[in-house]
Amino acid sequence: MSFFFFFFFNAQVQLGQADIKCPITECSEHLDETTVLYNLPHDDIIKYKYFLELSRIDSSTKPCPQCKHFTTFRRRGHIPTPAKLENKYKIQCPSCQFVWCFKCHSPWHEGVNCKEYKKGDKLLRHWANEIEHGQRNAQKCPKCKIHIQRTEGCDHMTCSQCNTNFCYRCGERYRQLRFFGDHTSNLSIFGCKYRYLPERPHLRRLVRGSVCAGKLLITPLILVLGLALGAVAVVIGLFVFPIYCLCKKQRKRSRTGMPW
Repeated sequence: MSFFFFFFFNAQVQLGQADIKCPITECSEHLDETTVLYNLPHDDIIKYKYFLELSRIDSSTKPCPQCKHFTTFRRRGHIPTPAKLENKYKIQCPSCQFVWCFKCHSPWHEGVNCKEYKKGDKLLRHWANEIEHGQRNAQKCPKCKIHIQRTEGCDHMTCSQCNTNFCYRCGERYRQLRFFGDHTSNLSIFGCKYRYLPERPHLRRLVRGSVCAGKLLITPLILVLGLALGAVAVVIGLFVFPIYCLCKKQRKRSRTGMPW
């Protein structure tokens, strides 16, 4: 996978694109699903399949806010009371058991209508994004979306509800591959955006992508070189070892004075 295509497909998936056009300017064709999947790393494949499935459904089907399991809402008959009217949108995910509201696609808000809940949620998000004492008031868990406030300690957080490990500073999950580095690595593609060139995101992506592409290009060469050296060592060993044993046996005969 080339350096250019790696960044192109990654950028498209981050934007939530399911219908991706060919990156070559002279071509206006849309890429098929197989081509896109072939050029994506594992984490982006999961996201792409999610956006692809999302693009193929209508408004009667929505994903669970927590685990992304798709649920189809089946409209029931006329319900006279306002309380029951609100409760008909109450959904419990069959996959993760998370209870949520199908109407506003939020965690279930008992006794509060969608408009009031959204207003309160907007105020909560505004408060969470405010910076006090050099840090955000709260950070949202990337998996279950609950807000967590840090009182002390490092940026590595573990959600008390779903046990997801994430960075309090940027809100991204902790990912680690020995070959590519982890969230604390300055030059890793998984590194925190605030650790390296935070004011120059395009340059940061370029540098980290270059390092990643360099590793991807160099690794096969190192493997081939290692296999070649190993093969040479085996071949040499097959010839040298018998000669060594023969010479050793000959010296032993010479010392004892025996002809055999």
